Amino acid sequence: MALKRSIKEADVDKKHHELWADLEQEFGSKYRIPSEKQFEMSAYTRGMYCLMNWDGKGSPARYLASYSIDEKTIIKLVADFCGEEISEEELSTPKEKRADKYDALVSYAKENIFRQCTTEELVEVGGFSYQTTLKYLQESVWYKKVKKGLWECRDAKADREAEKN
Repeated sequence: MALKRSIKEADVDKKHHELWADLEQEFGSKYRIPSEKQFEMSAYTRGMYCLMNWDGKGSPARYLASYSIDEKTIIKLVADFCGEEISEEELSTPKEKRADKYDALVSYAKENIFRQCTTEELVEVGGFSYQTTLKYLQESVWYKKVKKGLWECRDAKADREAEKN
């Protein structure tokens, strides 16, 4: 997804002044504009500045969220400048973290002790690429290599206890 048109600083200033003028007209004076409306207008302007510097890679919604722009403003900005409709549900679903993927591999090993698995099966479990999964398996105490491409789930704590005795 990319911007429909580039955003210049003059465009942001012009839009900011238009928003102020609309709010002044609606409420009769700039002193009567409620703080929520002022916040919404400022967030929209700030989001435009953020989009002005966006490189076009990845999701514009995630990019704007990284600058703490609120969800309602993100939906407006993406619709206005990218021509895409997104829902609040899409914004609220968190991106899966790397630590969660590692935890999935550890949990799988704990639940399936002594089970032999292929590297491809563990790629599916963890959600990492083949190479990342392979590197993890080689360094992990939760998996023991049986032969090329085949791993055995182990209980690291039990293995340490057995080595002590």
